[in-house]
Amino acid sequence: MSMHKQHTPEQKKLVREMLTEISRIPDNDEQSSVRALIALLNRLLRTKNLVPPTVELMCHIKQTKPELYHATRMSITSTSNLNLLFQLDADPELANARLQEYLED
Repeated sequence: MSMHKQHTPEQKKLVREMLTEISRIPDNDEQSSVRALIALLNRLLRTKNLVPPTVELMCHIKQTKPELYHATRMSITSTSNLNLLFQLDADPELANARLQEYLED
């Protein structure tokens, strides 16, 4: 019994774009990669009138880009608004399933 609610084409487009951008960032600890992820996360936080699957996206980054995730977490300050994102945790399989469900029609 999944609590399936329809996501708008705009929401799906946003999530697809985010996943594509995440996949393009190399999984390393170089400043350019860290900055790219920070820019993407800031955009995620600024998203209005669409509630993106933030927990699922963070879990996806943690699983698919562990080095980048760690380097970015280490580079932000404890007062950064992004800090909260790195406190989020979820079961990887569940998060992945939810992301897939999010993108389905």
